[in-house]
Amino acid sequence: MSTHEPNYRTLRLLCANAAGMAGFLLAFAVGREFALALVAGLVVAAIGYVASSAVVEYAGG
Repeated sequence: MSTHEPNYRTLRLLCANAAGMAGFLLAFAVGREFALALVAGLVVAAIGYVASSAVVEYAGG
């Protein structure tokens, strides 16, 4: 089984995607408005992308 170095951009995008989906689902469950939930999901995804530097540090160390 081959091992390769983790692609840090992919890790960051995965973190952002997971955070964005969670934010979208939570906002949609609370507000029942698709547009508001979409905006909330995008904002949370952006925050998740920036905050994922901790995950990248952990994966690299």
